[in-house]
Order: sequence, then structure tokens, then C-alpha cells
Amino acid sequence: MAIGAKRRRLPAGVAAVLAALTAATATAQDDLRDRVVLVRGRLDKDNPVVKGRVLVPTAGDELLVLQGGKRVRIPRAEIESLDLVGDRIREFCKRRTQLAGSARGQWFLVQWAESHELPGLARAQATLLALDDDNHAEAHEFLGHRQSGNRWLWPFEGRHLTLDKLEQAAEKKAFELVGERFAVRCDGRIRAAVAALLDLETLGVEFYERFGEPLRLEETLVPCLVDIKYSTTSFEKWGFRPLPYYKPPPHGDVARTFYAGVAPTRPERLFYVGTEALLYHALIGEVDRQSDRDRVCAWLEVGLGMVMENLMGGPAGFAAAGNGQRTDVQALQALDRQFRVSSLLHLPMYGGFYLVDDTPTAIHWASAAMFVTWLLEEGNQPPTRTSFLAFVRKALGEKKGDSSSLFDEVMGRRIEELEEPWSRWLVKQASK
Repeated sequence: MAIGAKRRRLPAGVAAVLAALTAATATAQDDLRDRVVLVRGRLDKDNPVVKGRVLVPTAGDELLVLQGGKRVRIPRAEIESLDLVGDRIREFCKRRTQLAGSARGQWFLVQWAESHELPGLARAQATLLALDDDNHAEAHEFLGHRQSGNRWLWPFEGRHLTLDKLEQAAEKKAFELVGERFAVRCDGRIRAAVAALLDLETLGVEFYERFGEPLRLEETLVPCLVDIKYSTTSFEKWGFRPLPYYKPPPHGDVARTFYAGVAPTRPERLFYVGTEALLYHALIGEVDRQSDRDRVCAWLEVGLGMVMENLMGGPAGFAAAGNGQRTDVQALQALDRQFRVSSLLHLPMYGGFYLVDDTPTAIHWASAAMFVTWLLEEGNQPPTRTSFLAFVRKALGEKKGDSSSLFDEVMGRRIEELEEPWSRWLVKQASK
């Protein structure tokens, strides 16, 4: 059940977007927020701007615009400019960081997001402001809260509750918060859940910035759902011990994580599971597998997810790239492996990374994370990044899988030849 939804009349286009994002069977059919402006001399007088959602914003020769069930193809040569939801999300996150120390600026972002047709981000930002300052009347009013005496009442399940009562109710019935590329479902810790949603939206910006063009990523038109449990006792494990994971379609489409520790501010491996969800929404799609334990290419999913997990850091709710966790321990673990790097390519997702809680499994995680991190390095000699991203596109986007012969072909050398330079790099990382 969504909380804090404002009951007021909205422009028709925004109302349609809200419905598309919050419905249980959400689709992107009513979402016309992208605008493609055609060049002069090619303008349709009755329709100078093509509205819809651009499926692959970095596509080369032409763009495919989705308008519900209609698909419109527009050659790049006929396009004068683009106004895309993804660019607006990036601008929102940038402004939010710049205005982090300004209370007035943080409220301005609510208005900015609403005026730029980002209703999910507007609600999330207003909710965080209302949680952090119960006297923030503008945020409460924006969310449709009622005032009773000196207290504000929050809508939930057809009732209006004080924040304390809302927290208690949320522990019994999970609530949902819907952003733009992500949605979170949580059974407690409302403030932390809102912060997690905003962190995930920042993750989405960083993910598309780094991989959108080389992987030809599709835009995430339906938000990725991240289910967050209050503690490990209510967490649905997928293996021997509680460990965050993503269940892809057709067996599900949900990332699962939890809070751990005495006073956690961020869910465990939030950016890892968020990246896995983005990979399936933007690149892999639905996989016709007999078991939810199978994956297209397990080491790539784990490695790319951990690259983003290691990259992202900062205070909860204000995530930023570049100040994440140190990787020296992971490098040491990878150096302790008893297998050749070629064996990493064929590790199964469940059996290799989740089934048991032991040292070999930890080494598998570290090896996948560090191998992908190294392959993405800009300064490797000979270069690896461009070829590796081409391999990712084929392995995941074209579902070629974990073929070692494909890896050798795309990388231009046998994987065994990478063992020594990767190990030398690991030694340097471990000593930092």
C-alpha cells in the first residue's frame, strides 16, 4: 500500500503516469513523458513533437518511441532535440546533491520534480522532508496529510494515522513507495526505506551513465521492485544464510534485501540487488528457464552488481559514486582462490554464490567482483574495457551465456592469458 499519496487533481499527463507507476499490473502504455522534437523542414504541423518513451536513448541510426501499443521509429537525422525522463532524473539527482545543505533547496526539488513530470521523485522527496521535519507543512500538504492539533496524520489503508501509529501498522502490512526507475516495499523503518528509494534512483543514474551507451541499454519503463525486510527473521532466504538476491522473470521480478545490525541506515547490498534488477529490465529481459536458480551468466551478474555496490557510498538517502567501500579485502580473497580464472566463467548462480556459507563461496564472490572490476579498468595494457563491454552485450543482451569460446573470441585472446595480469593487479589492490 502506497503511503503519502496526495489526493488532488493533477494534469492529465501526470495523472496517467501516476496510474502507470502505482498500479499492481503497471505498464508503460500511458507514459508519454519523453519528447522528441523534429528538425525544421520535417515538422508535422499538427504534431511537431513526438511524445512517448524512447526505448533505447543511445540507439544510433534511429530511435524507437513507444506510445502505448504503437511503436514509432524516427531517424536520428530528423531529430532536432530530445527531452527525456532519464535526463530529468539525472538532473534531479545532481541538484539534490548540490542543495544537500539547504532546507529551502530540498523543498524546491519537490516542486522541480513535479513540474518536470517526475511524480515518483516528487513524492519521495516530500516524504523524506516530512519525516525529517514534522513541522514542514508544505511537504505534508503536498502529500495530502491531515493536520490534527499539532500533529500530522498520514494516509494508510483508508485511515489517517500519526507517524508512530503508521510505523506500527507498516510492521504488520508492508507499504510501497514508487519512484521512477525503482519502487521499494518494506515492512518497517519508513524513513530508511524512503532513503533507500532515493539511493536506488541515484544508482540508476550512475548505471546508465557508465553502461547505457556501450551496452545499448533500454530505458527502465516499469520500476524495479526492491523488497526490503525489517530484519533477517522475516527475510525469505535463497540459500544457507540470509543474503540479498534478485529473482528474475519469469519466476518473479523482485530484488530482496534486509536490514542488519543494531541501527542500520541502509539495507544490505542495496546497490548490488538494484544493479541486478536494472540488468534484467534494461538488458537481459525475461529468461525462459526451468528453474529460478539458473541465470544467463552468473559471474557477470554478480561481478557487475558488486562493481556498483563497491562504487556507491555516502549517507543514506544521499548516495554518491566514488566514495564506496574499499576493495582490498575482496582482492585478498580473490588471490586466495584455488581455481583458474577460466573456471569462474562457469560457476552456477545458486550453487556457486548462494547455496552454502563458507570460504570458497566468499572467494567466488570476491573473484567475480574483482575480475569484472579489472576488466573495466581504463588503463589495462593491452586494453580490456571496450572488448569486455562487447562481451557483456553478447553474453547478457543476446543471451549467449557463459561460453568461454565466446569470451576468447570477443576479447581477442584466451582467458588463460589474463590470469597473470589480473593477479598482478590484485596484489596492488590488496596492498592499498
